[in-house]
Amino acid sequence: MDADTREALAQRIELATPDEQISGIFCENTFLAIREHLGREQADRVRASTWPLRPWVGVQRYPVADLLRMVGAAADLIEKQGELSYAQALEELGGWVTRITQGTPFSRAAHLAVGNDPHERLALSQSSARVLVTYGERKYEREGPTHARLLWKRELMGPSFLLGAYTAIAQGIPGVHITVTLGPCRSPGMNFQLHCSW
Repeated sequence: MDADTREALAQRIELATPDEQISGIFCENTFLAIREHLGREQADRVRASTWPLRPWVGVQRYPVADLLRMVGAAADLIEKQGELSYAQALEELGGWVTRITQGTPFSRAAHLAVGNDPHERLALSQSSARVLVTYGERKYEREGPTHARLLWKRELMGPSFLLGAYTAIAQGIPGVHITVTLGPCRSPGMNFQLHCSW
């Protein structure tokens, strides 16, 4: 699988269980990213058509399938604007969500604690996902002084969204240029790797 697709995202929604959940703060940040791309009116319509009638509470968790429906609908509309493919729209949303999340006091404090070493920052980002999600397996592998591999199993957000997220994380590390590329990815995009080099 080279790029995420509508069909792959639909399969991930079907495979997601009610126990596989994601934090309310991540849901809210995703909605803010959608609003950046589509504007308030369209974003509100996407939310109304895909999200159950309940508000987000940052400290609560919600079924990731609900968030995936909202992200998929937003990616459809972004693609219809004609500038990005569906996979690129998912990637762009992943980057925006990450930039919003990195601006929180908790994220800034965590970055100060580990400093600007790329290995430390990337490994922290991979391990801190447990704060946000109840599903999946994540592993960070240091492959050399300037290379790393990030591995996911049962990651429901998918490869394009995470490629965008980790590209944004890499861009946020000062003093180094990190290239993030998608490695092996099995359909429907739940088991995949990202490679980072600098």
